Amino acid sequence: MGKLTDKVAIITGASGGIGAATAALFSREGAKLVLVGRDGARLRQAAEGCDPTRTRTVVADVAKAEDTARYVDAAMQAFGGVDVLFANAGSEGTVAPIADLDVAVLDDLHAIHVRGTFLAMQKVIPSMRERGGGSIVVTSSTAAITSFPGSAAYSASKAAVLALVRTAAAELAPSNIRVNAMVPGGVDNRMMGSFVEQMAPGHAEALQAAYRQMIPARRVATNEEMAKLALFLASDDSAYCHGASFVADGGMTIV
Repeated sequence: MGKLTDKVAIITGASGGIGAATAALFSREGAKLVLVGRDGARLRQAAEGCDPTRTRTVVADVAKAEDTARYVDAAMQAFGGVDVLFANAGSEGTVAPIADLDVAVLDDLHAIHVRGTFLAMQKVIPSMRERGGGSIVVTSSTAAITSFPGSAAYSASKAAVLALVRTAAAELAPSNIRVNAMVPGGVDNRMMGSFVEQMAPGHAEALQAAYRQMIPARRVATNEEMAKLALFLASDDSAYCHGASFVADGGMTIV
């Protein structure tokens, strides 16, 4: 019996590296899945790693209230409710100094990370309450607690997500709904590659190598390692965890 047997889980950003790895792991652990993303082709590819009899996909923009209602309704109609929300949808946006940053980038990242997470929480809470509880897991970033030059839009939105997690956890703990944040450092996926290429055009490989030497573990994480953290927070293994930020960065923020 898996750790999520017969649990209904919604995963946003399911077509990205962490999202797809988490979808595959949750499926192996017995979950019924609704995978959400903006790219239909990549979403279908992510679904290939899951049990097709227990998986649905919904192409949606998490920043839109009507799209959020649609993917939550899909979970309700297909599986009868929601037990787990993995609010993982994200974008790196544009790396640029504050003086040069297009405000549209700030607005876009806030819409995806903060508004998207808020809307998802708001829509799944009634079902979780009816089912006697649940788990909400939100992906933030070490950029929220350390930051780096050029990351104003990304870092600010990811920091706001941590505040939202703490507030939601305080409100929902009496309903047996746990709300916690994952705070990844560098992860070996497309998003990190984009960050590095924007910061050092044409010299991404050298910057990545230098970055790894700054990490006590001397490496970045895999998507699968982040998926295992998401599983811990989604499952009853984390039954007494409320409002916490789980940093997984190879020790980067301790030095």
